[in-house]
Amino acid sequence: MKVISREEIRVATLAGAVVLLKAGEEREVADEIGHIALQMGAEIVGMSTPTPAPAPAPEPVEETMDQDLVKALEEIIANGDPKDFKADGAPKAAVINKAVGRTVKPEERTAAWEYVLNA
Repeated sequence: MKVISREEIRVATLAGAVVLLKAGEEREVADEIGHIALQMGAEIVGMSTPTPAPAPAPEPVEETMDQDLVKALEEIIANGDPKDFKADGAPKAAVINKAVGRTVKPEERTAAWEYVLNA
């Protein structure tokens, strides 16, 4: 088996064989050594490694989502005052209303809270 490594690695077997793979140099080795080298990060010569998929782009904020409400919830979380939260961990409605400066409907509050937690 022909292997190559991006960095220098030493491959050792339980039988006592040790092989040095220098960075960037192809090396013909026994299959047993080759399999160990692959586990240590080497690659088979001629086989390209798949490029990792790019991270998914963050989902855009829904246009219907009130950005002032989202920012207020983020600030409430950042402050972390235990008096601002209910027993289930969600912020109290009065605290949210005060931070936003208006009365926020329960469904709007819940949707924004879920968004902030999962963003």
